[in-house]
Amino acid sequence: MRHFLPLLVLWFAFTAQATETQSLRLLSYNIHAGIGVDRVFDLERIAKVIREAEPDIVALQEVDRKTQRSKGIDIAKELATLTGMDFVFAESIRFQGGQYGNAVLTNLPIQSSQTIPIPEKVSVEKRSLLSVVLLWQGKPIQVLSTHLCHREEANRLAAAKLISTMNPKLDSPSFLLGDLNALPESEPLRVLSESGWQKPSQKPQFTVPVDTPTRQIDYVLFRAEDELAIKVKEVRVLEEKTASDHRPILVVLEW
Repeated sequence: MRHFLPLLVLWFAFTAQATETQSLRLLSYNIHAGIGVDRVFDLERIAKVIREAEPDIVALQEVDRKTQRSKGIDIAKELATLTGMDFVFAESIRFQGGQYGNAVLTNLPIQSSQTIPIPEKVSVEKRSLLSVVLLWQGKPIQVLSTHLCHREEANRLAAAKLISTMNPKLDSPSFLLGDLNALPESEPLRVLSESGWQKPSQKPQFTVPVDTPTRQIDYVLFRAEDELAIKVKEVRVLEEKTASDHRPILVVLEW
């Protein structure tokens, strides 16, 4: 009996570990280059929002790198320092002596990254898609961070079609986070849905206008071969209405 009890304890511990549900916290935030609705440039309050949400992955849009309006600061790098996370930045355009684009912050190991230009159909507004492969629970996952055109639906639709054709061929889910500048019932969202991208909630999660949100244009979407294995634990728009002109959206998934 003395030998049996330690073995029983080890068996229960192993079983609990083997069946433990794993969760992933994802945050999408258009940070308006760190300039709040009060017109104050303040990265510490952006960082505070991120820290309090305790995300594993953060997709940022409207990120400046060493521009005049951001006082020459590399915003993604500074936010990574303030939050204790690693980062990847992707340029969309050259702007005010620096760069402007998307970024990903994460506390997961970064395996690779790629900047993918989004085709322009109507306007000359250049946009890009940041693709990052991270290592989570020993497996690679793909995270896409983007900010789609706010001027022309044709540009958003072209971007959605581009994203719908991307097939990373990974064993784990893929995630699309960003300011899509499109409503849940819009054509770009329909195209994404038909290619397997899922919203974590069928109920709109209003993110703009920031003071009293009435529309959703910011999203966290996911795509997986085994859809039933993923469960949505939480979907929440954070109560922050000063640091940016968008509210951040947090999604917690488990499988």
